[in-house]
Amino acid sequence: MNESIRRRSDMKKNLTLLLIIISSSLLISGNSLADEVRLKNGDKLTGQVVRMEGDKLILKTTYAGEIIITWQEVAAVRTDGSVKVVLKDETALEGNTEDVEDGKMKLDTGKLEAPATFSLADVKALNPEPVKTVKITARANASVTSERGNTKSDNYYFDGEFVARTKKNRYTIGGELTKEKADGVTTSQSWVAYGNYSHFLNEKWYLYADTLSEHDEFKDLNLRSTLGAGAGYQFFETPLLNLSISVGLSMVDENYDLGEDNDYSAGHWSVNYDQYFFDKFVQLFHVNTGFVSLEDANDWFLKTRTGLRFPLYKGLTATLQYNFDWNNQPSVAAETEEDTKFIFLLGYEFKN
Repeated sequence: MNESIRRRSDMKKNLTLLLIIISSSLLISGNSLADEVRLKNGDKLTGQVVRMEGDKLILKTTYAGEIIITWQEVAAVRTDGSVKVVLKDETALEGNTEDVEDGKMKLDTGKLEAPATFSLADVKALNPEPVKTVKITARANASVTSERGNTKSDNYYFDGEFVARTKKNRYTIGGELTKEKADGVTTSQSWVAYGNYSHFLNEKWYLYADTLSEHDEFKDLNLRSTLGAGAGYQFFETPLLNLSISVGLSMVDENYDLGEDNDYSAGHWSVNYDQYFFDKFVQLFHVNTGFVSLEDANDWFLKTRTGLRFPLYKGLTATLQYNFDWNNQPSVAAETEEDTKFIFLLGYEFKN
C-alpha cells in the first residue's frame, strides 16, 4: 500500500511539473510571437503588421492600438508569420521574413531555390486588402431641432455624399439642404449640389472634371453654377488616412434676384482630408474648395467643412461640424460676406 501511495505521489509531481513546463512554454511563445518594425532612428516597435499601402505601414499594438508609420522611415521589418508582399513592378510574393541588413527585406517563399531579397524602397504593399472592383462609400447625415413655447422655431439640415472608386476612376456626388424658421417666418433656405469625376493617370496623379450648383435665398443668390476641370494629386489613400489637393480652371455663372448677374472664368482649388485617430475612435475631416476670378482678383468665394466624426455602432455616426462660407463680393442685397454654422449631426455611413 505504501508503494501504491508513493507511486500516486510521484505521478502528481510529474503531472504538476509537466503543466508548469507547458504553461511556461506557452507564455514564452506568446511573448515572442510579435512582429518587429525597426525605424531608421533606431527605435524598435513590436506588434502585428496589419498592412502597408500608400506608403503607410499600419502596426497594431497592445499599448496604442493601430499606429501609422511612414514607410520611408522604416529600416527593417520582421514578422513571425507569413506575410504577403507586392513589389512596385507588381511581383507578388508570400513567405516568412528572415533577418537581413537595414533597408532590405528577405523573404523565404518555400518555392524559390533561395530566399528573395529586395530593397524596402521597392515594396509597394504588405498584406494588401483584397482588391475590390468598385469601392463604395456612402454617407447621409441629418440635424433636426424644433422649439415650442416662448420661441417657436424649426431648423433642418441634411447632407449626403456618394463615392465610387475603381482602380482608374473616382465618381463623387453630394449635396446639402438647409431650412430654418422662427415664429413661422423662414430665416434661412439654401441648397448645394456637386459632382466630380476623377481619372487616375497613375497611383497619385489624376485629372478631374467637376460641377457645383448652389442656391441661397438670403444671399440673394438664385443660382450659382460652376463647370471646371484640372489636375490633382492623391497624397494618401488608405482606410485610415486620405489627403488630396487639386487645382484647375472653372466657368462660374451667378444669377441674383436683386443684384447684378455675373459670369467669369476662375481658378479653382480643392482640399480633401480625413484621418482616424485613437484606434478609429474619432475621424477628423476637412474639405475646402474655392474659386477666384481671373478677371478680378477681389471676386472670390470659398466653402469649408471641418469637423469630428464619431463611429457609434454598425455604421451609425455622430458628427460635430463647422461650416464656413465666404463670398468676397456678395450681392448688394446680401447682409454680409460670411455664413457660419455649428451643427451636431446623426448619420449613417456605408462602406463595402
